[in-house]
Amino acid sequence: MTQNACTAAEFTFLCPLPNGFHARPASHLATLAGKFTSNCILSNLRTGRTADMKSVLSLIAADINFKDQCRVRVNGADEQAATKAIQQFIDNDLSACDLPLPKLMPDGQSGILPRALRSIGLAAYSGFPVSRGTGYGKVVIVSDVALPPELSTESASDPEHELQRAQRGMERVRARVCENLSGQISAAEAGILQAHLAILGDVALAGHIQEKISQGRSAGQAVLEATEFFSSLLRKSESHYIRERAVDLREICHEVLKEIYGLELQPIAELTEPSVVAAENLAPRQLLHLARKEIRALVLESAGTTSHAVILARSLAIPTLIGVKNLRQLLSPGQEVVVDANRGLLIPEWTSPVCRYYERELSTQQSRQAALVRNAMAPAITADGRRIEVAANVSSAEELAPAFANGADGIGLFRTEMLFAGRDHPPSEDEQFEVYVQAARAARGQPVILRTFDIGGDKPVPYLRLPAEANPFLGYRGVRIYGEHRELVCAQMRAILRASAFGSVQMMVPMVASREEVLWVKAQLAQVQNDLRNRQIAFDPAMPVGIMIEIPSVAFVLDQLCEEVDFFSIGTNDLVQYFLAADRGNAKVRGLSNVKHPAFLRLLKQIVDEVHKSGKYIGMCGEMAGDLAHLPLLLALGLDEISVASFEIPILKERISRLTISASQSLLSKALACKGIAEVESLLANVSLSAPHAPLLDRDLIILDSKSENKEEAIREIINALYIKARTNDPDRLEEAVWSREDVYSTGLGYGFAVPHCKTDAVIAGSIGILKLSQPVEWGALDGLPVHTVILLAAPESEANAKHLRIFSQLARKLMNDDFRSQLVEAKDANAMLYIFNGRTCHREQVTLSIQNKRSRGSKTFLATNLRE
Repeated sequence: MTQNACTAAEFTFLCPLPNGFHARPASHLATLAGKFTSNCILSNLRTGRTADMKSVLSLIAADINFKDQCRVRVNGADEQAATKAIQQFIDNDLSACDLPLPKLMPDGQSGILPRALRSIGLAAYSGFPVSRGTGYGKVVIVSDVALPPELSTESASDPEHELQRAQRGMERVRARVCENLSGQISAAEAGILQAHLAILGDVALAGHIQEKISQGRSAGQAVLEATEFFSSLLRKSESHYIRERAVDLREICHEVLKEIYGLELQPIAELTEPSVVAAENLAPRQLLHLARKEIRALVLESAGTTSHAVILARSLAIPTLIGVKNLRQLLSPGQEVVVDANRGLLIPEWTSPVCRYYERELSTQQSRQAALVRNAMAPAITADGRRIEVAANVSSAEELAPAFANGADGIGLFRTEMLFAGRDHPPSEDEQFEVYVQAARAARGQPVILRTFDIGGDKPVPYLRLPAEANPFLGYRGVRIYGEHRELVCAQMRAILRASAFGSVQMMVPMVASREEVLWVKAQLAQVQNDLRNRQIAFDPAMPVGIMIEIPSVAFVLDQLCEEVDFFSIGTNDLVQYFLAADRGNAKVRGLSNVKHPAFLRLLKQIVDEVHKSGKYIGMCGEMAGDLAHLPLLLALGLDEISVASFEIPILKERISRLTISASQSLLSKALACKGIAEVESLLANVSLSAPHAPLLDRDLIILDSKSENKEEAIREIINALYIKARTNDPDRLEEAVWSREDVYSTGLGYGFAVPHCKTDAVIAGSIGILKLSQPVEWGALDGLPVHTVILLAAPESEANAKHLRIFSQLARKLMNDDFRSQLVEAKDANAMLYIFNGRTCHREQVTLSIQNKRSRGSKTFLATNLRE
């Protein structure tokens, strides 16, 4: 990547970062450069801009984009050592500082009005949905962070006094951020606060403020001018990601001004009722200061997908749209609006049809989530009876309650290093103990796996003074630093052991490569246990101890390690990139770091089989576990546990119930024989989710006394019942499939009956839904009569010739029978409906799905004919 230029203290390189030089890579490089006394200058040869490499803001403002040619010049007493370290970092580690941005656009019909609202000619504005959900309330317009212009006329007579005021203000804000970081906050909020700490400690910002004060400016004027200077540089960037950092800079400087002058320079909006917050942009601390319980949605005009406010909104599950132009012209304070962040719509009218539609949709979403969570409280069991534990990955005590509320069978990974990050000193033993006890108590007897701190690589902690490394991701990190920081390790072990007296606590060690490392950890643990015994402090002497499997060498000494530890957890994020020698953060080789590589799947099978041969427990806590597409492979491997983000648990457990071990093992055998990633992906794309014994009709798909007022509402109500029952994960696509036929001809058969139907893989299992209307609705039926009973038939496209098509055909014929229709009309409850369908429609044949590839015997009815089309 690099090539030598004029001197040993100069070299050039091409930027390998797909998102350019933003805060994360800039902070790593600035930290490295700051360890040397030499001047380190980076030049963007495309734009001619230069940057002090010890300044995060300066590096960001250089506007370095992907593949820009850059030059590094180092001049000073330690220039040779500095140049070598910086060059090795850029060659080996820079690309790993830029993780892929998450996919934010939800699946489904985006920007399209629902059918029921389209039919009444409703207008709506489009936006880009970045946090799913629907919210409605009164508009509250929040102004951008504004820096007070009145400070421009402030007089200053004592530069030394003004400098002290500015420094004191910076230090107070910094102390408050550190205090917030040490509290119980989410990982998203912690990341934002750490970025703010980098700004507060930036040498270029401090230097600019000092320079302005020396020129006669007051502390406030100097902070204002420094803010405007760097904000202007950031706003000129071609990268939207970098332009968004100007908001963070302005917010931080605003906080500094508040400290200097002791005033609230910008009042915080008061939310006293359900509100939709609208703003051109929003700073993250602005969002945190708003009354969370009253925020129903966010609408932002110029924020991007990487805005810190957006990242925070997603972590708080606030429905959010961005890119809605001219908000101040479109909306007025107090206006009642709906934000549909599932479809990407801002609906500015609170009419009766809108209110009615979204109240029904909100009820559906709540029922769907409640059903998933309710089911998630039970164990995850496959369709053929195999149980697997589904645990949660957490980074703070704040994440515990949501994890167990979503059905976690335990905590599979508690990242304790978050307690150590973003502060000037490590947490005390008692401080850690309080957090670990909280986790043990919240689990109520379920296992809690506390991973000892994993620091180094992409998780630097300045107070540990870890050395600059050529390749920190393959260097001094995880268990490898424990020997040098033994007291810190023992303090954490004491806190974990003390917490083990309050629940099922387990300890897990990261980055283990050899038996010797495990023996060292166990020796320290034994000493700590003896110390606690001598002090008569309670702990669990049988507390399980496990290790992460992240380094490929472990796979070949598992027989030795199984003699020393109680359990294992596979960390696929590191394991796959180490195994395939492909950095997942490097755009040029990211595609190679793929968990679906057949060789990697063989490695996983070898690991799981070897651990089970020794009778030990093994789970997985990497990103591979959280991808639903990988689930058949994980079940077939025989993992005892998978641990994922807590919000993924309900849908993951539901999906497990639709899969079988036998089919999954067959798929894994084929995957292991594949010759490439594409073949494995093709196998996974064709996995059937139709459980072999899912009934076509059950009680929850029967709606009696429906209050739907028209055809559109009736169809949507049945589809929503299928969605709540997890028969479809995409109700919009299923609805469009039904209407694609309904728009061609009416499915009103006459006699007050309608049978809308479709074939689409938007439905997971062949299904019948029944809706009886309290008031008949117009349907355009063949006999001109309104419809009082709607029977919706939906078949998966990929299984359209299965046995359920024959059942559908029988139903079509039976609807022509007067006696059968009369019984349906007279049925008073769901049980009666089920009896009629099970007893009469199929001649008492059990109505179940069959995934056999039998051909339908055919039917001359138009319904069955259209089902086969």
